[in-house]
Amino acid sequence: MNQSSFFIFLDMNFVNKWLLVFLGLWLGCSLSASAQRRLTYDFSHGLACTEGDGPALQPLGTPGKIMDEFIPALDSARRTVYAFEANSGLQFNNKEAKGFLDKSYTVEMYFRLAELDSWKRVLDFKNRKSDNGPYVYHAKLNFFNFATGENAPFKPGEYAHYVFSRDIVTRNIKMYVNGESKVEFIDPNQEAVLDLDQVLNFFQDDLIAGNEASAGAVAYIRLYDEVKDPVFVQGSYRRIAQNLKELKTPPPPPTKVQAETPPPPPPAKVPEPSGLVEITGKVYDGRNLSFLPNANVEVRHTDDNSVIAQARAVNGLYTVQVPPAHRYRITALSPGYEPRSIYVDLKQVSSKTETLISLLPERFDKPLVSLPFPQSKDSLDQATKTKLDALVVLLKERPDLHIQLQGHTDNVGDFEKNVLLSWQRVVMVKNYLIERGIDANRIDGQGYGSVRPIATSQSEISRQTNRRVEVWGVPTKR
Repeated sequence: MNQSSFFIFLDMNFVNKWLLVFLGLWLGCSLSASAQRRLTYDFSHGLACTEGDGPALQPLGTPGKIMDEFIPALDSARRTVYAFEANSGLQFNNKEAKGFLDKSYTVEMYFRLAELDSWKRVLDFKNRKSDNGPYVYHAKLNFFNFATGENAPFKPGEYAHYVFSRDIVTRNIKMYVNGESKVEFIDPNQEAVLDLDQVLNFFQDDLIAGNEASAGAVAYIRLYDEVKDPVFVQGSYRRIAQNLKELKTPPPPPTKVQAETPPPPPPAKVPEPSGLVEITGKVYDGRNLSFLPNANVEVRHTDDNSVIAQARAVNGLYTVQVPPAHRYRITALSPGYEPRSIYVDLKQVSSKTETLISLLPERFDKPLVSLPFPQSKDSLDQATKTKLDALVVLLKERPDLHIQLQGHTDNVGDFEKNVLLSWQRVVMVKNYLIERGIDANRIDGQGYGSVRPIATSQSEISRQTNRRVEVWGVPTKR
């Protein structure tokens, strides 16, 4: 896919009259927040969902106990928690929640583990069928077997604030502890996507290695149907004591006050300045200036490429808050469009800046993937299946995307037989994709035999290059 540059709206003199009209309409609109949903489990009503319409959690292994516990980190406040034994825990049923975790999501928890030696399971997306997934490994955040972070503030028996998020478009996974980002990587094979069982398990280990789990307790679990950015996570950690008080502590009983000595009114609270710069913006179709609904916006620091903020552009509008005095790259992504980036320099900006991001439909000027085949064969080897599995991930994340399979052969042998062989290779690839859940209506194919070589065919190496099936994306009609 071609990468194009973005532009920032900084000077009205550079914009034509139609864009001026467009911008005037935009500035007249209010920037509303994303209608995100969240489900909270604070155990004040057993395992039922106490915020939102989610299903009740289910115990795993030995049923745990709901009990009151003093938490020193919260000034020894007494809180209701769910205590669980080793290799036991809780389960969230995503099917009953109507696919709450099907797209981008964030999992936030406040929990403690009794032991931190070796591997201790935190989340399990495959219902005990895979050893991969999030652990605490010798007090480090870990996603086996893809990424391990630096030392994290985990201590045996002490509560920690834990956040895990996955973006459906970028497949970016981020893991935080006590407000600090410790692990970030691209999910290679849908490792953090629920399998067909559609359940998310907490704290119970899988059946592959086994017994890589600890006893512990959890004070609350909160699920969001979007990715929460680092600024939100840091603020959530700072507010955790307040959050738990709001969830757990009943209002104090009224006290009798003599009429002649009324208490003085409390002093007015003056909001503290956040010290952040607000970036507002609009994502629109560069062909007709129409706003793009539900585009995803990501802000990265240009110095180290770290993710600073993420947002969903609702009806084309987005708002993020970032630390001042830095230079950032803002990338907008929307299904069916080329991703584009703009740069903003906040060294001279103290409070607010505005941006416009124009997207154009994605173009496919090269194959999504090219699949090699042995001479005179239409069978799929393991390397080809691995490439196809990665393609399946993309197609499931992009249900709007259609593909065309183009089969090719070398120039050795009978022409007509080569044409037939190229078709057979296309059929093999198509059937493999269909067996893994891709709708057949999204897949077209054509066999070309030996008429479209990409190498000279004068050597075996070049002929190997020509024996292939190319998978081409088909632009979405808009």
